[in-house]
Amino acid sequence: MNPTVITQINLDNLLKEAKQETLLMIENRIDISDSSIITPLEWIANQYPEIAEDCNQCLMELIKEQLTLNNEQSEVEIINEF
Repeated sequence: MNPTVITQINLDNLLKEAKQETLLMIENRIDISDSSIITPLEWIANQYPEIAEDCNQCLMELIKEQLTLNNEQSEVEIINEF
């Protein structure tokens, strides 16, 4: 008789961890909007369809934040050149 191992996955924690890992990618200057990159949020969304919408929403917010941050940095670089 084989005992069955049952693991319970906390989807909220998975989402939080994936967000933190994606934030680390941003801090390391990885463009998370690049279609050749698979972020932790995208991977989790593919593995757990029940939280895919939350993962995708979070990813879109982080992409917007990263674009805003990049635009602000570009403006500062342009100003510093003069």
